[in-house]
Amino acid sequence: MCCKYGSASLACGRKSGKLMTETALSKSDNAASPLLLIAAGASAALFVANLYYAQPLLTTIAADIHIHPQYAGAVVGASQLGYGMGLFLLVPLVDIIENRRLVLTCIVLTLIGIVGVACASSALTFLFCALVIGIFSSGAQVLIPYLSLMIPKARLGRVMGSVMSGILASVMFARPFALFAAAAWGWRSVYILSAAATAVLGVALWWIMPPRQPQVRIAYWRTIVSMFALFVAETPVWRRTMYQAVLFGCFTMFWATFPILLAEHFGFGKPAIGLFALVGAGGVLAAPLAGRIAERGAIRTGTIVAALCVSGAFLCSALSVQFGAPFGIALMALWLAATSLVIDGSIQVSQVLSRIVVLEVPPEVRGRINAVYMTVIFLCGAIGSAFGVTIYYHAGWLAVATVGMVGGLVVFMAALAEGQTVFRLSKKDEAA
Repeated sequence: MCCKYGSASLACGRKSGKLMTETALSKSDNAASPLLLIAAGASAALFVANLYYAQPLLTTIAADIHIHPQYAGAVVGASQLGYGMGLFLLVPLVDIIENRRLVLTCIVLTLIGIVGVACASSALTFLFCALVIGIFSSGAQVLIPYLSLMIPKARLGRVMGSVMSGILASVMFARPFALFAAAAWGWRSVYILSAAATAVLGVALWWIMPPRQPQVRIAYWRTIVSMFALFVAETPVWRRTMYQAVLFGCFTMFWATFPILLAEHFGFGKPAIGLFALVGAGGVLAAPLAGRIAERGAIRTGTIVAALCVSGAFLCSALSVQFGAPFGIALMALWLAATSLVIDGSIQVSQVLSRIVVLEVPPEVRGRINAVYMTVIFLCGAIGSAFGVTIYYHAGWLAVATVGMVGGLVVFMAALAEGQTVFRLSKKDEAA
């Protein structure tokens, strides 16, 4: 690997604060048990699911807490805003605060926010509690670097693949779960059930999660200030971040506009559109495969294939919409369902491969690097959603597909141009 991880990072850490006498959690002495991996993975998935329960219930919740339909988007926007704040301001604490205490604090405060939302009778109370949920649900991104320190490198790819599968599955299934629970018991039951699950997982982590004391003691403001300098110094990391940001923007653009296409162009209702979403959720199965690809040292190859698949899927969707009418609605719908599956699977592969690169940085800076990585990805995802809808209504699906295809090609060409200089993590680990 051409860039030596940690040289700039460690220098910054020594300049900003003194190394503590306590050592970071040793993988050999404190290898993660299967029970801990399951509980931590489930907690990360539940953290993220909290951000999506309200999406299919916007109008119902807005009417109940007296928000005008025109501003119903604030129901989801509050938690999304909070999550972005948490990524930037909370996740870097992984590098300076004992990790078990940080995770449990996030769980407790998320639980308080969930209960507040379930009991909210006014818009102000609901939005404030939703903001709290969003901020502390970023605890999912605290758990990921924590787990990476407890997993032998030989298993890192597979374990991270499984964890990311769980997170993506929680995103995909949070919406249908919310619809089902709300239809059966009302929208507040969604949050009551989530609160119960959060409490159970919190107790489980309190019982089985070993502590991890970071090596470097730095003032909080120095931690925040150092984030971008550390990030830019890690060349492979920021390159992977740019690749994943482009692909994730294409992904969110697709899912922001695809339901509109299905409704307006094909006349499908919500149940049928929901089936397409479930088909796309099959992309979670690609995550374990991506982990094995990383372990075999084929990160660059996996990235190239994933980017080509994204471009090809967008191209196929454009051809299907433009020229598929003579073949019938059923065949077009089947083709588009396959397209959604390929896009979801490809993005999942790229995400896992990117995670492996990000988690190669030294433990003492991993939280800050992960915070910048996730903040950039989150912002690009929001941009993709917003601009995707605008592009669709101004220029149609062909324009959306063209943007997605170009995005995939940009990542393909950039990864191809890297040669063999960056993507050698697994080979390096094997040699070690």
